[in-house]
Amino acid sequence: MKSYQFKFWHYGLLLTLAVGAYAAYNLTADDKSLFITGEPTHGHHQIELACTSCHTDGFAGEESIQQSCLNCHAEELELADDSHPRKKFLDPRNAQLLETLDARQCISCHTEHKQEITREMGVSLAGDFCFHCHSEIAEERSSHQGMGFETCASAGCHNYHDNGTLYEDFLIAHVGQPDLLEEAKLPVRTAMQFWLQEHPDAKPLQQKQADIQGESTSAEIAALWSQSAHAQVEVNCTNCHADGQMQFSSIEVVEQCASCHSAQQESFTQGKHGMRLSAKLPQEFVQQAGAMTPQQAWIPMQSDASGELNCISCHGPHDVDLQFAAVESCLNCHSDEHSLAYKASPHFDTWQANPENGVSCASCHLPRETHGEQVVANHNQNHNLRPNEKMLPVCLNCHGAEFSLAAMADKKLISQNFKHKPADKHETFDLIRDRIARISNSKKNQTKSQ
Repeated sequence: MKSYQFKFWHYGLLLTLAVGAYAAYNLTADDKSLFITGEPTHGHHQIELACTSCHTDGFAGEESIQQSCLNCHAEELELADDSHPRKKFLDPRNAQLLETLDARQCISCHTEHKQEITREMGVSLAGDFCFHCHSEIAEERSSHQGMGFETCASAGCHNYHDNGTLYEDFLIAHVGQPDLLEEAKLPVRTAMQFWLQEHPDAKPLQQKQADIQGESTSAEIAALWSQSAHAQVEVNCTNCHADGQMQFSSIEVVEQCASCHSAQQESFTQGKHGMRLSAKLPQEFVQQAGAMTPQQAWIPMQSDASGELNCISCHGPHDVDLQFAAVESCLNCHSDEHSLAYKASPHFDTWQANPENGVSCASCHLPRETHGEQVVANHNQNHNLRPNEKMLPVCLNCHGAEFSLAAMADKKLISQNFKHKPADKHETFDLIRDRIARISNSKKNQTKSQ
């Protein structure tokens, strides 16, 4: 009996040592998946093994995690004109509210590795969490009587972080707009125009002027380059292929392009396409993990989509075909219902009629934005993707606010890629029209009383 107990103890010790050694190895190895307690949210699944991106000081303290959140998202919150900034909850007058929901910490609402309780937008709280602070809203505003607190974040009503385009003054200013604006048009790209203005004596390079000739550069490649924007602005082969380097990793491609296109590179590495190449991530992770691939996506992709995602995945390295990049490069990978419905939509019809100013995939998801005197494309497709009301500034280039918000609130219409008009008008504007009428009547009564 004693001999049997000794053997059992002996094997138990060996098993404990083996498990301990395996765990210790994973702590030092690149693959730390053993220690992940659950799936990450949709926004972080690409970098789930870059543990130190969030756990900068090991796994200690909410403040450490909070700073990690801000390392990536502080600029986004600033641009969003955050409706619930942290400083609001540092005010002692709001201290009592924090007893129920500590709104100072991102992880109070956004909890990683708990997929079973995580809903849309990575929120891990009940849908009626607005109730904790706004329980008396129906008494304060008669227009809100009978509305459930789970409806607060419906499209066109309230966003927790940014109500900038949904504030009452904005809605009043845009009420009554037509569905399609008379001057419907997208911003015009200006990069080439500005370069030519700064270099009035520049002459486009010809095929014979390619400064890498012979076996390394075929006549076909040289011909494509000579018709590209690069040749027009005097960017020759060796500007990219310095020191005779002909092949590049994804990291090198992004770094090379950034030498001229820094704004595009910055926004690209903020989005899901280029997130894994971001300079904000631990560089040992970037080197080990490499760029994102279509097969690693959580949303449907074409079965034959392959390769890594970098600048030249969409923009050919030699022909730089912006029209191809705006549509076909997207559809070569994406196979979700919304993407597949694009070519049957009115937006696609406008693009076919006028590829430069029609509505392509890129027009909405990589929109042109004004920065100073220049108009450049924002390559961070996360910027206006979720919540979908963030798309509103793009829609307003062509459509009225009421039509746009109604479209954003119609999930079936979104899946059909806006093939039809919205099924219903948006109730928000009914409330706004009622308020305008009350304000007008109030002013009339004041005039009469005088």
